[in-house]
Amino acid sequence: MFGCLLILSSLAIISKALEVGDACELSNGKYGECKFAENCPSNFKLIDNRQTPILCGFKGVISIVCCENSPGKKSRDYCLNMYPQRPGAVGGVNSLAKEFPHMAALGAINGDEVIWLCGGSLINDRYIITAAHCLISRDFGILTHVRLGDLNLKLDTDDAQPQDYGIKRAIKYPEYNRKSSYHDLALLELDRKVNFTDYVKPACLNVERNPTNGQVLTATGWGRTQYGGDSSDHLQKIEIFETKNSDCTLKYENDPKLKFGVVDDWQICASAPGKDTCQGDSGGPLQKKSTFHHTLYGVTSFGKVCGLANFPGVYTRISYYIDWIEEIIWPKDIIWMTGKVL
Repeated sequence: MFGCLLILSSLAIISKALEVGDACELSNGKYGECKFAENCPSNFKLIDNRQTPILCGFKGVISIVCCENSPGKKSRDYCLNMYPQRPGAVGGVNSLAKEFPHMAALGAINGDEVIWLCGGSLINDRYIITAAHCLISRDFGILTHVRLGDLNLKLDTDDAQPQDYGIKRAIKYPEYNRKSSYHDLALLELDRKVNFTDYVKPACLNVERNPTNGQVLTATGWGRTQYGGDSSDHLQKIEIFETKNSDCTLKYENDPKLKFGVVDDWQICASAPGKDTCQGDSGGPLQKKSTFHHTLYGVTSFGKVCGLANFPGVYTRISYYIDWIEEIIWPKDIIWMTGKVL
């Protein structure tokens, strides 16, 4: 096969002399990345379909071709650029200042005040990711306000530097239907660019469909601390674990909004004894922390009576929706490390 690649390279469409890692334009008008032919899966597909690859150039006698970007590339590159490599919840505890700088409070106007209804996560300098069912409240109407960088929503004396934004537009996932609990995901475009600080920074997106293998996940929110109780003014955090979706489906087998059970590709179930997300936590992140940043695995969607034993909460699995997210929040191809927009 490798010898075949070398022969085909002489027949390939030559774009211009580019090197490995450079951006290039594919025959469909989209942008890709120059890679060695043997390292490009989309190149093998073209050959199998008797199509001609776009040639970037050569390294000696080895062909460099314009390779189609794999899903999630924009998200990975953005995360690497933001965080370069270096040497209310039931049963929850108070979060620390600057601990979750991507955390957003989402609210609607009620008279002269803002009622904080849901959570969300900042994922770049203009967009929040949240649950689709949060977009409209039966009691308070549509979301109008986003607050970033806060810790206690009622105090001005906490260690926080809140920033308030309006919502330019709300975009729900096209297949979401309020009559079911599937595809419960939405994006909020803010009315202006976010000012990044130590208190306000975006989270990274998990782009691969991989199990967490018993690793600790953290859910955060300003929701109620018990079923029917009051919402928490101070941001709460809980540590929970992914549950097998087959077990989770059994728990929710009579739920009319889950026609197909809990769908593993679309949803994550997570719980821990005595810990759960609750009303008001919807839309908030299910995340895993690394040394320098948080990675979002899910968005809080729904559950039974919060804190009920043996009933895990259900979260929308972000990795399934990466293509849709990237098309909206990064509509152009961007080489992050150089700042070049193509």
